[in-house]
Amino acid sequence: MGEVTIRLRHGERIYSGHAANTDIIVASAYAYINALNRLYTALQSGASIHPQRSEKVPAGTGV
Repeated sequence: MGEVTIRLRHGERIYSGHAANTDIIVASAYAYINALNRLYTALQSGASIHPQRSEKVPAGTGV
């Protein structure tokens, strides 16, 4: 079983997605889609859904 966690940064917010599957490529795709869905929902509602961080994230920190 492979587990994948992906973090996407949009502006000053980070949105994470998580998935597990026996195929690591499939798990990666599901995790990415999960993170994109969280980002999309936040953009549509004007608020964030469980952001990874609420403070500002400096650019170039590798996060």
